[in-house]
Amino acid sequence: MKTNATIGDRVRERRAALGLSQPQLAKKVGGITYQAIQQLEAGGGTKHLVAIARALGVTAEWLQDGQGPTPARHTPSPRPGAADKLKVLGMAECGADGWSLWNGDVIDMIDRPASLAGVPNAYAVYVVGASMEPRYHPGELVHVHPGKPLTIGAYVLVQRRPRNDGDVPLAVIKRLAKRTGARTVLEQFNPPRTFEIRNDDIVSIHRVVGSGEA
Repeated sequence: MKTNATIGDRVRERRAALGLSQPQLAKKVGGITYQAIQQLEAGGGTKHLVAIARALGVTAEWLQDGQGPTPARHTPSPRPGAADKLKVLGMAECGADGWSLWNGDVIDMIDRPASLAGVPNAYAVYVVGASMEPRYHPGELVHVHPGKPLTIGAYVLVQRRPRNDGDVPLAVIKRLAKRTGARTVLEQFNPPRTFEIRNDDIVSIHRVVGSGEA
């Protein structure tokens, strides 16, 4: 581990050493969501530090400042069928405008749906916010195919460049309403509205191809 490691670094290192995803650790702790783990690893609050330390088999002091007994190394058993798994990437709500923080961290692995068989760069995300209800609901898992051609009317995950260097990128799931050489128009349902983004501000647009636990 790096010498200037933070609490979040130590939580992430220990979680990875135990072979736990963020949702699995949250379930083991009990009473918290995976977003709480995600925020802690990103440098957020330490409200549940004692319970998290207990679930990780370390002391709260070690998580806090790296002092005390160093946790024993743990080598997780290889997971069967790892090639048939799909990465779930993390998003966290950041405002009422529908945009979410996009950290790109792998927070879980799920069984790969048949629609994404043979698509190595496919991934899934949990929907954040209610702007796409009734089509997609908060917490619903959606599957994303980066290579599938975009068509007007398709549902897409758009990643936008951060406003300032060093900021976390933003992402949103919307319906593709229109695209020109200079601008992209996106549509949401709740409340109904459309908005434009300059194409120069877009990092990527990936097509949503399904939803639900695989």
